[in-house]
Amino acid sequence: MDETRLSALTLRFTECVRDCFRDMLGIEIAMQERAVEIRDFAPACSTVVLIHFTGPMQGDYALSLDETTAARLIGAWSDGMGASELRALRGDFGGMLKEFLNTAVGMAIPALEDIVGRLTYHPPMIVYGELDTPAIPSGNLVLESDAGPIWCSLVLDAAGTDAERMLLQAVADLRKARREVETCARVLTDMLQQSRAGSLPPVVLEEAERVLDEMRVSIDAGDSFT
Repeated sequence: MDETRLSALTLRFTECVRDCFRDMLGIEIAMQERAVEIRDFAPACSTVVLIHFTGPMQGDYALSLDETTAARLIGAWSDGMGASELRALRGDFGGMLKEFLNTAVGMAIPALEDIVGRLTYHPPMIVYGELDTPAIPSGNLVLESDAGPIWCSLVLDAAGTDAERMLLQAVADLRKARREVETCARVLTDMLQQSRAGSLPPVVLEEAERVLDEMRVSIDAGDSFT
């Protein structure tokens, strides 16, 4: 997908995330006038919320933020809070983030479906800590909230789609080649049957019969040639 479309779809997703924070938490986040960053996907923060989608195109909608930002969003952060205290809050802010992302994706994905066709998206998941990702193109835009930055990313992976298309084309090509070989073999068989009583040299007949036998063995066509 070209970068212009990826940027527009990322912007749409970010707007949906912003609207969810406003409608569900009453938090107003102004959209910053900055360009969508197109790069290989690499989460900017330690907490990543993901929804994977599959279909004609596969990929992920993702939110990336620090745990301290997540705790502030639900009003549970206090200065000096340690890692163990934050971990104890994961059930609270983690559930909130999953609900937000699920709602935002439901609002944003029709714009992608208008381009690639019907998609299926899966339940949200959260990764706490480092996420090692393959080199997959993504659009990225940050929401600068009072609680901290929230990165919104749209990851589009066309590799699986391309591989499937190539496999289907290879199968179609092989089937076509087999039909052409079978046709040639039938024609050659008929000509040999008609020529055995003629004047063709025995060496030519033997060579033709040898090739036919090799073809039958190679593609396991059996009696389909005769």
